[in-house]
Amino acid sequence: MNRREFLSSLGLGAAAITFISFFGGCKTDSGVTDAPTNVDFTLDLNDSVNNALKTNGGYIYKDGIVVARTTSGAYVALSMACTHAGTTVYYDPASNSLHCPSHGSDFATNGAVINGPANSPLATYHTTVTGSTLRVYS
Repeated sequence: MNRREFLSSLGLGAAAITFISFFGGCKTDSGVTDAPTNVDFTLDLNDSVNNALKTNGGYIYKDGIVVARTTSGAYVALSMACTHAGTTVYYDPASNSLHCPSHGSDFATNGAVINGPANSPLATYHTTVTGSTLRVYS
């Protein structure tokens, strides 16, 4: 290999690495962070770890899911990762919605996008209360 071939291949290699690192690192709205699947767990509402769920407007995180008690007292469970960039969302009782602090996306308690930049809804999970036990499941 002569000097010209070597420098040419070196330049192509650097361009390829730059291309991959730039475009490979970009996150898109479709699948930034996969929502948990095959979800099935229970929460003891009397356990001090889950105290936030005793009052309307409280929320906790468990296994990639935000579990909230809405302002009306209903329990909701949604993927905790914003579908725009994967940032952890939080339940905002003042607006009865989930908010992403990084880029400002808001989601309804049914997962629907209220405003972006997120375009995809949050995954939602079923909730059932039996006595003092809250079951969250797919």
